[in-house]
Amino acid sequence: MLGAFAAMVFVGMSWGANVPVSKVMLEHFDVVPMLAIRTSVAVATLGVLLVLVEGISNLRIEVGLKRFLLIGLMMSGFFTIFTVGIRFSNPISAAAVQVAGPLVAAATVRLMTGMRFDPGFGVALALTLAGGAILAAGSLFGRGALTLGGGEIIVLLSNVLWTVYSLKAQAWFDRASQLHRAYVASLSALVWMLLLSLVLIGLGWAHSPFAVTDVWVWTQLLLVAVFASGMGAYLWNVGASRLGVAIASLWVNLVPFFAVLWSMTYGFIPNAYQIAGGLVALSGVVYMQWRKLKTMKR
Repeated sequence: MLGAFAAMVFVGMSWGANVPVSKVMLEHFDVVPMLAIRTSVAVATLGVLLVLVEGISNLRIEVGLKRFLLIGLMMSGFFTIFTVGIRFSNPISAAAVQVAGPLVAAATVRLMTGMRFDPGFGVALALTLAGGAILAAGSLFGRGALTLGGGEIIVLLSNVLWTVYSLKAQAWFDRASQLHRAYVASLSALVWMLLLSLVLIGLGWAHSPFAVTDVWVWTQLLLVAVFASGMGAYLWNVGASRLGVAIASLWVNLVPFFAVLWSMTYGFIPNAYQIAGGLVALSGVVYMQWRKLKTMKR
């Protein structure tokens, strides 16, 4: 359990950094080519780790072609949808709405597995909707930059696809390690990303990422690729395997916290509506966690 908790803290920190960094990177790169670069670096990172920890023989893919393609399609689809949401979001608001991610994950797990909702889900949902209303009010009545950019709902709903991926990543492999699962999924996602990038660039609908020559921009992109896309994906699988997807999703509440801190270093300063809306939504998930712990002690 201690290892799972440490893994989820790392996930919170690395995925939190992903929000503002992606926002800044999208000023220089198109979505899909940027994701292809990030995924290729993530695959290289996971491949090196896999060889060092488990040996070169574990680079083999034994999950079957159909599942190999599907697991990557889900991962690459999540990356694309999430990044498009970031593209049309205020990064602070995108971080704030992610506190409702565990509720979306719980609903998805319910639909996929039939598992009952945790105690307090109704109250948590009501508080989350109230927090979203406060964020929306900031767009109408706040001063300065608008609170909502329009993509926040896309960011939130992308949790559906990530939850489905997480469930299948645990169900479709036999005795593979979590590192091997993350490597295989990322490798498949890279195949999809490269194909789509080549098509978009060939049609003139996207620009080659190698046209960008700014060293600082590339440094930021490569760092988030290694730590968020690579190590983050692996450690998420570790947490999900030990805690369960539904409980691990609750730990994703660390992502908005770290995302706000990282966003401030990039010059995105939260306003009162963003802070209040995020806290109200977060209180709903905290309440649901408290009810669950109370039930487990009985």
